[in-house]
Amino acid sequence: MPKNYTFRPTSNWIYLSLIVAVEIWVVLTFAFAGKSDAAVASILNSVAIDLLFWVFVAYPKIVFTDSGIRIYNPWQRFSIGWLLVEEFETRYTFTVQTDKGNFRAWAATAPGRFTARSMHDSDLRGTGLSERKVISPSDNPRTDSGVALILAMKRRDQAILDKTANGELTKNISWLNLTFTVCATALVLANFIHV
Repeated sequence: MPKNYTFRPTSNWIYLSLIVAVEIWVVLTFAFAGKSDAAVASILNSVAIDLLFWVFVAYPKIVFTDSGIRIYNPWQRFSIGWLLVEEFETRYTFTVQTDKGNFRAWAATAPGRFTARSMHDSDLRGTGLSERKVISPSDNPRTDSGVALILAMKRRDQAILDKTANGELTKNISWLNLTFTVCATALVLANFIHV
């Protein structure tokens, strides 16, 4: 296994690139139409939307390491040692349960109830999920929460076996993302004040 493995849904990058492509098209349309005020306002809106999309959708990720798991949410980062982990849950999102609290990952949201209809026994082969008492639709390996669950269980078991797991917990605030959010909100509000 690689030393660190980063889990982040690929679809987030696809959505971001589509949003940027549409924004460029809109700005160019205003510019070629000779509406420079609308083009400038569109650029400001585009930057605000891109910043907010980055903070809330593209930035969140989960990093699996030999010593623990790191969860990067929009405004907070958690580093949880494998020895602290009591259980993993995938009810609404991938959640790491410890005696010091539950830590949810924005990067691995759980699907709706209709996923249960498309689950098959062959989906669970080789995942290590057959040992769980209850297998919910959010455990399905075709979902983001299911992939994160499988990776976490395998990485935790291997780290404990290799004796590289630790029992540390750190919480940090992502000041850069908080700044991005404030700036994006200010840009959006500036469009309402603009006369």
